[in-house]
Amino acid sequence: MLTKTIKISQSTHDALSKLASKQDTFNDVIIQLINYYNENEEFTDEEAEFYNTEIEKFENGNLDNVTKITMEDLEERIKKLEQEIKK
Repeated sequence: MLTKTIKISQSTHDALSKLASKQDTFNDVIIQLINYYNENEEFTDEEAEFYNTEIEKFENGNLDNVTKITMEDLEERIKKLEQEIKK
């Protein structure tokens, strides 16, 4: 295995130490964090690009895909999303 040295702050070192079990190396912890990130990434690159493009259109005044909703409708949508997340 090729070994590389990286510089991290003391606080990062301390945080990694807290995440590691006695038999884990920092490499193990970093791999676990990367896997967790990849499994829980909110958007794919394609989804993020789509949303960023839509936000840019909105910020530039293009309201073609914008619909008005009431606060009640928004609250209901948020509740449904929260329920889906909990599943």
